[in-house]
Amino acid sequence: MTPLRISFAKATLAPLVVSLIPAVSQAQVIKVEDGGFTFTFGGQINRAFLFADDGVDSNAFFVDNDNSSTRLRAQAEYDFGDYAIGTVIEYEFEFSSSNSVSQLNSDISSSVSNERKFEIYADTPYGSFAYGQGDSASNGVSEVDLSGTALGNYSDVGLIAGSQLLRDAGGAFTGNDIGDFFGNFDGNSRIERFRYDTPEFLNGFTASVSFGEDNRNDIALRYNGTHGDFRVRAAVAYAETLNADRISGSVSAFHTPTGLNVTFASGSDDLDAGGRDPGFNYIKFGYQTKDLIKAGSTSFAIDYYDGQDQGVAGSSSESISLFAVQKVDKWNTEFYAGVRTYDVETPTVDFQNLDVAFIGARYRF
Repeated sequence: MTPLRISFAKATLAPLVVSLIPAVSQAQVIKVEDGGFTFTFGGQINRAFLFADDGVDSNAFFVDNDNSSTRLRAQAEYDFGDYAIGTVIEYEFEFSSSNSVSQLNSDISSSVSNERKFEIYADTPYGSFAYGQGDSASNGVSEVDLSGTALGNYSDVGLIAGSQLLRDAGGAFTGNDIGDFFGNFDGNSRIERFRYDTPEFLNGFTASVSFGEDNRNDIALRYNGTHGDFRVRAAVAYAETLNADRISGSVSAFHTPTGLNVTFASGSDDLDAGGRDPGFNYIKFGYQTKDLIKAGSTSFAIDYYDGQDQGVAGSSSESISLFAVQKVDKWNTEFYAGVRTYDVETPTVDFQNLDVAFIGARYRF
């Protein structure tokens, strides 16, 4: 019988890599192996300072970064040859999420925990199957991003300040916040569903389909490949959401010799009611280097977001940001800082701009 092996993270915090979805890696504080059985436990803490100027007042908030929330994850898997079966349980624990705090409520702790994943899965030569609470086939299709700066800026630009209230030209609070006008039209997120993913085909493509609760069904196509000096990832999906038929996707390319990269995302809804078809376009230009600081890679990116008909028919929403992310590999930590401005207009209201600064760190264990 193969001896039981239990390993714990050492003082160097060198990561032991696990991944249910190949593009996502996590550190582990505990790993248990016994023959074909593996159990891993880990997570991350991601805390930040949010400074917001709404055109009249400035406010500071201590937040959890909703771009990549604080969470714990446990995974158990039994591998027997070409087949594997396992389960994943993942919870997030957010104290004052950056997407929830506002000028009228700076301390949000009533909804601290949230079930992200509670599923069983099977990997076979004929594809992967998953059942339970987890990623729908379309989840993440608008968020493909190789820049290394997604902790600060990526296509879901509202998450770092989503509940900040907008003021009108006279300085009064309106009934709208940032989240009303800055969606990224991603897929059906994490829901109760049955999901199937094909094996890789045509040198980098995979297809996925899921059937979810409340008739939230979707189909997606993803690509992950290398062309000469370029790494390329892309995704596109059609999703039936609660109130719309949605098409969205994104593509990101990274030039390995120079570290230059570009990312584009887009999406739109065909609403079941309301007489409007909201959507968005997003572009980001980035640069990454491993030579600036020996501790780890340094990434910079500037992005631009353009939204239409979100929240209110005829609305226009724009945002631009600049962020930097510094990895410290030995500590398994990423430090990030940047600024973003939001500009919203509707046919009846020209809101004052909202400007934010965002500084924080994510530690994985």
